[in-house]
Amino acid sequence: MVHTNGKGIIVCCTFVKFIAAIVVMTLTINFIGYPLMAQTIESDAGKKYKDVPFQDEFSKKAQERREESPTMQKDPRLACLLSLIVPGGGHVYLRNDLKAAGFCLLTATAYSVSAYYLYVALIKTDSSTQRKSRLILSGLLFVVGALIHVVGIVEAYNDAIEINEKQFYFGALKSSSPYIAKN
Repeated sequence: MVHTNGKGIIVCCTFVKFIAAIVVMTLTINFIGYPLMAQTIESDAGKKYKDVPFQDEFSKKAQERREESPTMQKDPRLACLLSLIVPGGGHVYLRNDLKAAGFCLLTATAYSVSAYYLYVALIKTDSSTQRKSRLILSGLLFVVGALIHVVGIVEAYNDAIEINEKQFYFGALKSSSPYIAKN
């Protein structure tokens, strides 16, 4: 409920700014901070059981695969960062061009239409009702563009992890069995 006096509107605007700041901090921590600190199960296992050697017939093969293709590994954090800078950039790094084009076009379209409605609302509109409706539409389109952008960042991160897991377990040529690597 909006108050009619000036003090109530100021309090309401301050509250909205506070909530927006909390949402931005939460999203920043969840989508940028946590992926940068992510560790794989293999690295955790290596830290916990460094002194205890694990012996079985397949452990040597997995170690060979790990050592053979470090250049084929895709860095999830780099894919995440590239997608943050340019929508679809992480997917280009992962060589998934169709997804890259989709995220880039959708995000750019949403941001451009939002900017267009903002421009029309601030410069060309005379009526206050039209101005308010175009500002609201501009804000909604910006939020849609931001959501598509964030989904693209998360997808790039998850796709990089999936590519690395497939290469680790199935070999570079994607064997049908995780125990036999086609090198």
